[in-house]
Amino acid sequence: VEQHGVVDGIYRLSGVSSNIQRLRQEFEAGGVPELSRDIYLQDVHCVSSLAKAYCRELPNPLLTYQLYDKFADAVATQTEEARLVKIREVLKELPAPHYR
Repeated sequence: VEQHGVVDGIYRLSGVSSNIQRLRQEFEAGGVPELSRDIYLQDVHCVSSLAKAYCRELPNPLLTYQLYDKFADAVATQTEEARLVKIREVLKELPAPHYR
């Protein structure tokens, strides 16, 4: 996405719905989509849109309900250096699949 995206807000803009569905179907069929195909390079937003949809549909969020307060506290830390240290500490507490 970052290699082929040439616009600001690439993770905020939505892709074309039909492209998102096509990409989803390729993943659900058990294949590994060829993201260098023209259809995906011309609509790089469909890739980021599907990634966001995947994270939204997880039964337990990627950053988990159990660690939400710790993440919120870490993000609220005043200095950037201390903030990064606290975020890394909380990330280490994630379950292995979430951490990966």
